Formats: sequence, C-alpha cells, structure tokens
Amino acid sequence: MGKEGPNIIKKVVTEMNLAEQKNNKNSFVQNASMEQLQLIPGIWVNGHCFWMQNQAEKVIYEEGLVMKVKQEQLHSRIRFSTVYVSNYSNQKKEVRILAMHQYPNPLGEQLTFVSPTDNRIFHLANKAVYMVNGQYNGIGMRDSTVMPQWNAFTDQIWSSLKRGTLKYQPMVKGLAASIFMEYLTIESHETKKMNTWTIWGMNKNEVQSIEKALLKNTLAFPFEK
Repeated sequence: MGKEGPNIIKKVVTEMNLAEQKNNKNSFVQNASMEQLQLIPGIWVNGHCFWMQNQAEKVIYEEGLVMKVKQEQLHSRIRFSTVYVSNYSNQKKEVRILAMHQYPNPLGEQLTFVSPTDNRIFHLANKAVYMVNGQYNGIGMRDSTVMPQWNAFTDQIWSSLKRGTLKYQPMVKGLAASIFMEYLTIESHETKKMNTWTIWGMNKNEVQSIEKALLKNTLAFPFEK
C-alpha cells in the first residue's frame, strides 16, 4: 500500500466520522423541531381559574360555561388552535382566556422570554426557535408572562387571582411555561373564540417570515373580521 496508505485510510475514517457527527446533529435538530410546544388552554372567571389538561372540551357547571379547543396543522411549521367559549347561563360573563405553552419533552438548554417589542413569546429549545402568538377579534396578546414549569398550575402565576391579572415575569432559563391572556365579554347564550398559533424554525427571522405569510393568507387563517 506504501507509506501514504495508512495516512489516506486515517483521513477517510476521520472524514466519515465528521460526516456522521454532522448528520447526527442535523437529525437531532430535525427531531427536536418536530416536538411542538404543547398548548394547554385555560379560563379565568369570577376569581377562579380552570385548565383544560389532556382534554378537548371542559364544562364549568358552576358558571354555565363550556370550553372547546380545535387544533389544526395548517403547515408543517405551524400549529394553529382555536379556543371556543360558550355561555349557556342567563348572565353576561367577563372572562379571560389563557393560552399556556410548554415543551413536553425537554432536552438540552432552554430559554423562554416575552418580547415586548414584537408582542410575541419565544421559546428557544433544542437549537430551534418557537414563536407563540394569538389574537381575539383582531387584537393581539393582552397580558403575557413566563414562569418556571413547576409554578404553571399554581397561584404563583397571578399577581391577583381575584382580579385576573398575571404576575409579569419576562424571562426564564430552563424548564418554563409561557402564558398569555385575552379578555372576552360573552353575552348569555353566545359563543366566542380566540385563536393562537405556534411557529417553529431555526431562527427568529425564519419564524417571523412564516408568520407574515400566514397572516396574509385569509384562507389558511380564518379570523373573523
């Protein structure tokens, strides 16, 4: 084989190892990116908060309210959800719809923060960027916060549970849940809805470009005007 033989073999093996590492890295990013953020809708009414965990419909008997959630995959990078609230009581209801998002299978480093400039929430995990946004009747997110995941379903998310105001915290490193709220007035025997969506990509510019195209597509984005 000659003196150069072992060096050539060593070089080929090294290149193969580097290529394998690169493929594993790309595969990791791709698989991680497919792990979409989990949406957990909730509702605040008359000083009480109720969450829809692992269910598509929730009846709040004492308030005469019914919550339903419908999720759609409009695009491979977009998860679109509509939360419906129906008031079957004989009284008008002032409610807050909450949208909590958390990462179901945490791997690697995570950073979650509220961007006041963009009025968006960003989850950075597994080398991917997840952007959370929502609207009710053409109005974007009203109140938003980020909490350590272990505080997500406790009173720690509220500055005042009685008034329905969230405790503002702009950033969390590690396991976190983001929460935003919309304010609704629902008349007796009326149904209203709020839309929320998450978009994932490899960087902020990518997710913003996807959202821009989404907002322009009235067929794929059936908001009521």
